[in-house]
Amino acid sequence: MAARIITIANLKGGVGKSNIAVNLACELGGDARRVALVDADPQGTSSHWMSRGRYPAKIYSLPLEDERGAHRWVTQVLSIDCDFLLIDCPAHSRAVTETALGLSRLALIPLTASGPDLIATTNVLNLIETSRSIRDNNSLSFLLIPSKIDHRTGAGRRIGDVLQHLGDVVGPEVRQRTAFVDAFTERKWIGDFAPKSDARLDIVNLANAVLQKMEEIERSDPDERAARVS
Repeated sequence: MAARIITIANLKGGVGKSNIAVNLACELGGDARRVALVDADPQGTSSHWMSRGRYPAKIYSLPLEDERGAHRWVTQVLSIDCDFLLIDCPAHSRAVTETALGLSRLALIPLTASGPDLIATTNVLNLIETSRSIRDNNSLSFLLIPSKIDHRTGAGRRIGDVLQHLGDVVGPEVRQRTAFVDAFTERKWIGDFAPKSDARLDIVNLANAVLQKMEEIERSDPDERAARVS
């Protein structure tokens, strides 16, 4: 059975990609799901985070810096046996992001409330359209994930207004919360570090949205349904 592959990407750094990647992978790792997280970022934040302790998801450090190693990297990624495979992409690399998107059925695009993030997000959406155009069908979906949102700030309060016209492509917010920072410091995922916290609830809501989106993809695509039962 082929893994459900999800890419977490933005061409701008500092948007909370690794926070979302690690905690979402671990949240999805419940209910007997086999979940793998591929850290494609040479910076290695996700790999460092999960380098000690026990997690309900497996981490694979497979950094990809440019398209020269793409073929070997793709072969390694596709050889991982799991139910859900998440890819934490590096920032500032169109080639790597495009390679990861080419394997994926769903892209999660974290963005903060800043103007530069919105510009970088537009560039990622352009890459998604490119990936769609070279496939046999329109088979790459995406969710924008408002990330590191602080509603005490003007920008944080306005982000909802900026995104509301986009409708169902906007996922649940993952807010700016101290518990996420402390969990990283302790090298624990949020469900282990603070299982009853608002931060954990953010991740639970995101995981539910991702599972719902994947179900929608599979219902709408006969080939995807066939892959799930083969």
